[in-house]
Amino acid sequence: MKTFESKLIVIAKSKQEIFTFLSDFRNFEKLMPKEVSKWSAQEGSCSFTISNMAELNMKFGDCVEFSNINIISSGRNPFNYNLKLNIIEIDSNSSQFSAIFEADLNPMIAMMASRPLTNFVDTLGDKLQEVLS
Repeated sequence: MKTFESKLIVIAKSKQEIFTFLSDFRNFEKLMPKEVSKWSAQEGSCSFTISNMAELNMKFGDCVEFSNINIISSGRNPFNYNLKLNIIEIDSNSSQFSAIFEADLNPMIAMMASRPLTNFVDTLGDKLQEVLS
């Protein structure tokens, strides 16, 4: 498994507010990098294409209320993966957010996908901070 970790982001919202926002894929469109196209979402699943990569389909996996959201590959995907969204309470009005994307990539795909996937997880945090400000 190849791992892509976002930087840690501090968001001026409670862990409950962040978790609630991230618990609906329809909100994720606001968090996507510009390289994402063909966005489609329902509350519990979504699909999109990252430029120069294949279409990704995902759905919610196991979650720990107000602290962790696990998103897993679903349906047709070029590789298996999971996306872990972590929320750590700093105080009642601020939280720390990070995203970890783990993918089962062969070496050639890992080389091609490294930059887009790193950008993807970093952009999730940056845009989440922007949208919830």
